[in-house]
Amino acid sequence: YVHSPHPPATTMARPTTAALLGIILSLYALHVENVQHAREEAEDMGEELLGEYRSLCDIEALGASCSATFALPEGRMLSYFGLVKEGSPLDVPNALLGVLFYSYVLFSDNVGAALRPPGGLTLFAASLAMSSSVFLAYKLMVLRKLCLLCLTTHVINLVLINHYVRSFFRGTTTKKKGGAKTN
Repeated sequence: YVHSPHPPATTMARPTTAALLGIILSLYALHVENVQHAREEAEDMGEELLGEYRSLCDIEALGASCSATFALPEGRMLSYFGLVKEGSPLDVPNALLGVLFYSYVLFSDNVGAALRPPGGLTLFAASLAMSSSVFLAYKLMVLRKLCLLCLTTHVINLVLINHYVRSFFRGTTTKKKGGAKTN
């Protein structure tokens, strides 16, 4: 078997597509959080707001609200778990962590072998993302909150962890024509 420096096109498309979708959703989540924060600050200063803001992921008919979910303490997991001090520059929204993770996935799956991070590191990063998804999905169930954007990113993380676990334990190998095995 020959180790290929690049995964076959079919396996490369899935992480790249998932990462791009993850980046888009995470950036939108950051936008929603920033608008929400700016509106709260304006209200605190007594400024009059022009119109009501409703994010695309706040769907009253379904009882779904991503903006309410983002405002929960769990929306900043680093400070929630005491890894950073609340209010510090590293106390970032989960959406920013998502942008960083999905950008890493996009980078690692689309660079040459010389720059590609070790598979174990990518599997570790995907495991952290999936672990956070399991925790956050559980919290949403306990709180009886529906966040469609959140659920979509949890599914993306599931697709990615599935891909990286399979790739890590299977390895990227191709069989040479003629049945000869090569190391």
